[in-house]
Amino acid sequence: MAITFPTLYLILIIFVIIQRVFELYVSKKNERTLKAKGGKIIFEKNYIAMVLLHSSWLCYLLYHAITSPIIYSPMITPICLFLFVIGQILRITTIKTLGYRWTTTIAVLPEKPVIKKGLFKWVRHPNYLGVCIEIFTLPAAVSLFLPALFFSIVNFIILFFRIKTEEYYLNKYSSYNQIFKNEKV
Repeated sequence: MAITFPTLYLILIIFVIIQRVFELYVSKKNERTLKAKGGKIIFEKNYIAMVLLHSSWLCYLLYHAITSPIIYSPMITPICLFLFVIGQILRITTIKTLGYRWTTTIAVLPEKPVIKKGLFKWVRHPNYLGVCIEIFTLPAAVSLFLPALFFSIVNFIILFFRIKTEEYYLNKYSSYNQIFKNEKV
């Protein structure tokens, strides 16, 4: 019996949900490690908005995959899924590069240099770039363009404020601006 594309898409959504839950576990573990090393976890007003966005995005995709026809477009689906994999690579590489310094919250390690190796040599926020790609391409892969656009716009708004807050605290507690001077976000 052959596995159909709708079944594969559902499996992909479930995989992403499991991945995100595992990442929350890793994040909490890393927060404890950072605190033990003198790190600071920064309260962020819109953190709950980010959690709600990601949760509602995944719930929407899961609901759609279970209750609605899944549209495979030979022109769009492969490109979107390829870009989704690029987003995954960006996120996973960032998590690996940051190691115990990666969290879903804003966390800083005072007096320690910021990391500028791996993807950080070329992109200031590779994890956020990966998330932006994923949030758009996973629904767009099955022709859900309006939801892809909606979730992407909300994500951009949240990231606009999050990046400002994160960079403020990275600069306050480390040499962030000196290391990334003259670079655009």
